[in-house]
Amino acid sequence: MLINGTYYQPTFLYESIWNVLVFGLLIYILNKKREQHGIVIGSYLTLYSIGRFFIEGLRTDSLMFFGLRTAQLASLTGIVLGTIIVILAVKKSKNK
Repeated sequence: MLINGTYYQPTFLYESIWNVLVFGLLIYILNKKREQHGIVIGSYLTLYSIGRFFIEGLRTDSLMFFGLRTAQLASLTGIVLGTIIVILAVKKSKNK
């Protein structure tokens, strides 16, 4: 989108599309892994954070911290926490 000679990305559109895709994946995971408690929330945290990390890279109005946007740092934290939750959920279900 071109406004006043500057190109802007429709990040709200990108995030909406990503959220619909994540929703579909979560429904699939829920139907396949019903016995593994915690895998859906961990998957949500990881998938949402991955999309948010890349979408925030397109924004022009972000607060920077050590060369990364603060929202990207929060997304990296979400990716790590979500991955840990998924790993723990899988290990717990295998130990049963």
